[in-house]
This record gives sequence, C-alpha cells and structure tokens, in this order.
Amino acid sequence: MAAQTRRRVGGMDAARGAKYEVKGNPLPYVVPPVAALVNLILSGVLSLIWGAYAQPTPWETAWRSAVILGCSAAIIWCTWGVGRARKTELRVASMAMSAGSCVGLFVLTFRGWTRDSVLVYLFVMITASIMLATTKMLRGQGDDARTGLFGELGERVKELQDIGKTGKPKLIDGRIVTHTEMLPGGDFNSLAKPEVRTGIASALDVPVGGVRMIRDRNTPRTGRMEISPVDMLENPPVWPGLSAPGGSIAAPLRIAVYQTGSVVPLILPGDENAGRNAIGVLILLGQSGSGKTALQLELACEARSRRDAEVVYIDGRKGLQLPKAFRDAMHVMIHDAGEGERYLDSLIPDVAKRAAQIGGHGHDQWTAGCGKCPRFKVVIVDEASKFIESEDTMVELAESVRSAGIFLLLGQQRATGDRLPTSVRSTIGGVLCMGVRDVGEAARVLSEETIEAGADPSWKNRKPGALYAELPGTDPDDWSLPGRTYKIDRDEVVAELVAYLASIGEAPQGSAVAARPVEAAAAAPARDEDDDPDADNDVECAPPPVDPDCPPDEDPHEPITVPRRTRVPLDLDPENGRQFTPAEIRAMIRKAILTAYGNNVRTVRPSNFAPIVGVVGEEGLKPPTLTKILREFCQGPEPLLRRSDDKGVYEIVPPEPDGQPALVGAAA
Repeated sequence: MAAQTRRRVGGMDAARGAKYEVKGNPLPYVVPPVAALVNLILSGVLSLIWGAYAQPTPWETAWRSAVILGCSAAIIWCTWGVGRARKTELRVASMAMSAGSCVGLFVLTFRGWTRDSVLVYLFVMITASIMLATTKMLRGQGDDARTGLFGELGERVKELQDIGKTGKPKLIDGRIVTHTEMLPGGDFNSLAKPEVRTGIASALDVPVGGVRMIRDRNTPRTGRMEISPVDMLENPPVWPGLSAPGGSIAAPLRIAVYQTGSVVPLILPGDENAGRNAIGVLILLGQSGSGKTALQLELACEARSRRDAEVVYIDGRKGLQLPKAFRDAMHVMIHDAGEGERYLDSLIPDVAKRAAQIGGHGHDQWTAGCGKCPRFKVVIVDEASKFIESEDTMVELAESVRSAGIFLLLGQQRATGDRLPTSVRSTIGGVLCMGVRDVGEAARVLSEETIEAGADPSWKNRKPGALYAELPGTDPDDWSLPGRTYKIDRDEVVAELVAYLASIGEAPQGSAVAARPVEAAAAAPARDEDDDPDADNDVECAPPPVDPDCPPDEDPHEPITVPRRTRVPLDLDPENGRQFTPAEIRAMIRKAILTAYGNNVRTVRPSNFAPIVGVVGEEGLKPPTLTKILREFCQGPEPLLRRSDDKGVYEIVPPEPDGQPALVGAAA
C-alpha cells in the first residue's frame, strides 16, 4: 500500500513538473528528437557522397573518418564542459545524447544502412531524449525535486560562476546564510563582484547592501553567502540608556547595533591577555547630516559616565550649539578652534608624562583597575579636518597615544588626501564610516576586504546613523555588516548623564538637577543653550568661517519615538497585563488627542503618546505602528489631525460642535 502511494505521489509530481516545464518552454523537449532525425538524414547523405555507397579509396576513407571523429570529439567535449554547472543527471543524459548521435553518424556513414543499425540508432536516440525530458520535468514544480539555492537564481549564478556546491541555507538572525564552495581553480571573490551581488539582490528583491560574500581566510575556494531579506535598520532602535554608569571605561561602550540586532562593541583600552590593541585614533567619516554629531554626543556621555575616564570635547565650529548642560558636564569643553589646536599640541608632552607614570609601576599600557595609572583620556574632535592639517602633531599622537591611555576620535566629512593625509590614515586604529557620497570615498578609510564583501555606505545622509565599523576586538567578518546608532533625544541623554553625575556629587554647576534628588533628576530634561540667551553673542566665542567644501553638520537631533518621560498628561489609566486589539489602541490614541485638545494643546507628536506605550507595551505599539495610526487620523472626510510643516508634528483639528471625528481605522 505504501509503495503504491509513493508511486502515485511520484506520478503526480512528475505530471506537475511536466505541465509546468512544457507550459513555460516546450522547445527543450522538441529539439532532441528533431536533432536525432536530422542526424539520421545527415548520415544517409554522407554515406552516399563520402561513405559506404561512394566507394572511397582507403586514403579518402581515412581523412573523411578523421574529420567526422574530430567534429564528434569537439561536440562531446563541448557538451561535457558546458554541462558542468548542471545537475549530474542532466549532464549524463546530455552526454549520452551527444555520444549516441556521433557514434551513429560515424557507423551509418561508413558501414551503410541496415535495418538493425537504423533501429539501434533510433532506440538509443529515443532513450536519450526521454532521459533528457524526464530529468528536466522532474526539476520543475514537483514536490520531489526542486531547483538549487535561491530557486532559478541559483541556476543562473552557477551558469556564470564556478560554483562547485552550496550548503543548505540556514536562517540566522533574520539572514539567509549558506556555505559556498568553488570548483578547483575558482575564486570565491568572483561572487563579490558588484554586478553579481546586484543581480542577486534584484532577483530576490532585497537591498543591494543586504547581499554579502564573506571569503574563508584560509582558502580562496570557499566562503559564505549572506542575504538579508529586509532592511532591519530602516527604523533606528530606541536608545536603551547609559550602558554602565559608574563602571570602568574598559567595558564596551554601547553606541550602535549591527543589522543582526547585536551591539557594536566599542572597546577603547587594549588588553594583552585578550590579544586586543587599544584603538588610539578612531576616524569617524560621514557627510553633513549623516548622524556624526548624535554619535559623538552619545559617545561622550557614555565615556563621561565611567568612573575612570576623563572626557575632552573639541568643536571649533558649532560647539555652542550643543546643550549647555552637556558642555558643563564635560571635563574639558573647547569651542574655539585656536584653543583646540593648542590643546592637541599639549597632548604630545602629556603622552610622555603619562607613559612615564604608567611604566613607572611595571605596566606597558594603560590598565583598568590600576590605582596608579592616570584616568583614561577620551578626546573627541568634531570637524577635525582643520586640526589634521597639523600633520606632524597628528602623526605623533597617532603613533604614541595607544599605550598611554588616550583615545582620540576625529570626526571628518571627507577623507581626501588634503583632509586626511596618508601618514595619518596609516596609523589609525579603527574606523566608523557613516553615509558618504560613493563607495570610492568610503574606500579611503575602510579596508579593501570590507568593500569587496559588500560594504556600501553610499546612502549619503538618507539614513542618519547608519554605519560600518572596523574596530579592534570585533570579528573582521562583521566589518562589512551594516549597523546603526540608536535614535536618541539628546535632552534625554544629557539628562540621564546629569542625573548620574548628581548621584555621585559631580553635577555641573547651575544644573537644574544639582539640588534635586536623583529620582526627580532622572525625569527632568537638561537645560539647553536657550537658558543662556547671550551665549551666541559672545564675540570671543564666535565660530570660525564656514568651509564651503565641508559645510557644518545640520543639527539632526529629533525626539525618540518612545521617550521615557511624559510630555503631555493624557489621563489614561494603566491596565497591566491586558492584550489590546488594534481598535482599542486607536480608541485610546483618539481619546488622548481629544484630552490634549481640551487641555489647550494644539499639536502632538509620536513622543507624546509614551503613556499609551506603557499601557499596551512596546510590542503592542511599535514606533512604525504609532506613526501609521497618526497618519490614519489625518485621512477621511472628518480628519482628527493634519500634518504641520515641522517634521513629525501633527496639528489637532478642532472637533465639530455637534459631534466628534470618526474613529479612523478602527476596524483595522
């Protein structure tokens, strides 16, 4: 019974495959039998003019046989070579067809036609044709056999590349990963060609940057192919807060996440036991609006929250645009270009002093937890192209700061030779590359291996915060894996830092939280530069002229989608543990908007609905869903909201006196 069932299922699979293949292209099933008949007719013609019936001399028979044998050998060799990208069954069937036709042509030409010879020839050709048809049909849409990796795409890639075999695809962290091995003599890097990766991305309808080819470092033949079906970095992750306030600077700083969701570990000091060198100098490359300022601010706050770090922030162009509470929280804040140059020059003798202090008690580099070592110094230099012009200073610092417990970040918009000299580029210890103009610009700082694997940060400023990271202590295979910084509200980041500093008695003077309990300070926003209206009018602190080739970054900070503090009281009672339907969530948001309007609030933004997120949970109301719902309320014959000119801000439409706007999308 089981055998009958298997035969019936196999017959159904073959029938489905045949219907699919023949409907798609019947020509492959017509060509083999037609070619067999044409070959039979050709043998008859040759037997009359060259072969058995032409009564050739021995010499004529010899050279004519040699010509036919040579042509037959060429046909068989070509069939075998072209078929190597195909499955074994199809290759054998093709070889049988070619060999049978060539042997039949030779025999029928010089031996003459007999009933037995013709029947044997026809029997062999019919068998080969059936083999070809059956093999191809069973590789159609039947259940018993399917096409190779990635469907028809895999077959097309195999036709063009020397792929020997591929492993079974696995789903890892939202990516399709498969092991790939080339034939002897093949180079896996041929799959990393832009046109091949673009073809794969186009066939699978995924971003070009979502296709990576990672070669095995021990052999050029093998590697792995990774496909990311969706752009997991389209929406930046929400900032989770300071990673380790009060901890050591030796612990990783949390500033970004990979496309897989894992944290990009930024570890500043070296560790001899772990075989990791200190970074020393880190290049942060990205054009205006790519998110460099937000990353630098987050990095500065992370470092300032560590007990054994000293943070210096230098921005000679727009330092006064940063929040006043942030400027006051830094150990050293420099917003004058000349003063910044003098400070960097002073680091050279400071390196010698620190090295003597560290080596004086037996250490060869800065060591975490050592009370005799000086504090680890973190120096962040924004718009560093002006300072890098002092090439001698930068080269000397890059060569010496690693072991002296100093980390130097250089923020750059471009990496041309005049703005990042080769002598400086060759001594850097790490790279963070954000959006740039093209891959050529990124290749000035990223390694050739990273670019070949598929790294392409040419999104310019369309994805603020997206980046590639080449950092010590990370797997080089992850260098071509895109990442993205957290979406932060800089007021919230600074407020959390100030709250921590207040808890240890180091709150900036004049800070609003200096005299408050820590619990209240954590919820209070940091004072901004608006608290000092005369700050920008100080002639001595005026920023230098703008370089037309590298305009200063825009101030890209935006409130995070789900902030921790309440901006507008919405009078919603919490309902812990409940699972809410989409209609209930929309009703809650509608009630919140009407309540806000009753409290004389005329505009709302996604961050105002943080209490609702607390009620239904982040899984029940994700940031994209919240934005979608607000857009729904802007539609319909009686909209409740309308978009304003400010990005992310919605104006509340006054309710009708005799009723309320309809609940848009309640049935969704």
